[in-house]
Amino acid sequence: MKMNRLQFVSLLALVLSLAVLPLRAQVSAGGNEAFGALRVDRDPVRMGMAGAGSSLTTQNQAFASFGNPAAAAFSSSKVEAGLSYASWSPHYAGAGNIASGVTGHVTENVALSVGFARQGYPGLDFETASAFKPSDMLLRVGAGIAFSESFALGVTAGYAKEALMSDYSLSAFSVTAMAQYRVAGLNVAAGVAHLGGKVGEGYPLPSSLKLAADYGLDFENLGLRIAFDGDYYFSGNYSVAAGLDLGIGGAGFLRGGYRFASAGAAIPSCLGLGGGARFAGFELDFAFLMVSESLSGSWMAGVSYRF
Repeated sequence: MKMNRLQFVSLLALVLSLAVLPLRAQVSAGGNEAFGALRVDRDPVRMGMAGAGSSLTTQNQAFASFGNPAAAAFSSSKVEAGLSYASWSPHYAGAGNIASGVTGHVTENVALSVGFARQGYPGLDFETASAFKPSDMLLRVGAGIAFSESFALGVTAGYAKEALMSDYSLSAFSVTAMAQYRVAGLNVAAGVAHLGGKVGEGYPLPSSLKLAADYGLDFENLGLRIAFDGDYYFSGNYSVAAGLDLGIGGAGFLRGGYRFASAGAAIPSCLGLGGGARFAGFELDFAFLMVSESLSGSWMAGVSYRF
């Protein structure tokens, strides 16, 4: 089934209109957002570009359930799996972050994704006797459908839990809905990310209207993707990330990017650098963050496989 540009624009407008309906329930008058872990990158490819690249279809889609489920529908692999570990904000939170994800095609045009992540923190002084350590847990399940070679829709539902003390925890459900269009080397994706209700004492989730794009340039043995991700949070915060993904002979990668964010955004401004190597279906990736008061020194390593 083919879709012209007018149909694409109409569908995209419908998706965004439906997404904005619950906006009033999400807006917080300058308050802090809860569950910042929803916005932590689980994919070392995106972390190496400081959060840009959610519209990429050329990289492994194992972690699609944490990002853009629509992009997974364009994957040419039957199954893609990945595992990552990160030391997140080591000078402040000291969080160890492990994540896993699998994306598989059940038909040629339909891809299902599942992801699990756990983030642990050092123990609290007054909880030392019980040996309790705070933690975050995320479970994500998504689906992407390609309606043509150019257009896809994706939806992810997720459950998050924060164990803050031995006898106190918070939980939340959220939904991400994205539409993606691709033509002549250009990918454009738009939708809503982590839409859900308030938690605790009325704190909102880091929900946002999201726009992402990337464009590819091919040279002799080099392939360059220029990526952009922008989020306008319903709390009034915003962030913009721009990054580069340079492929070298299809076997190596160099990445870099910068994220600019408002003072109250879930993830602050930072510079990301990374790289990777691919062989026999496997890919090893590494990323680290710098130029950030709270995130400098954060790093992530991951391994993925596709077949």
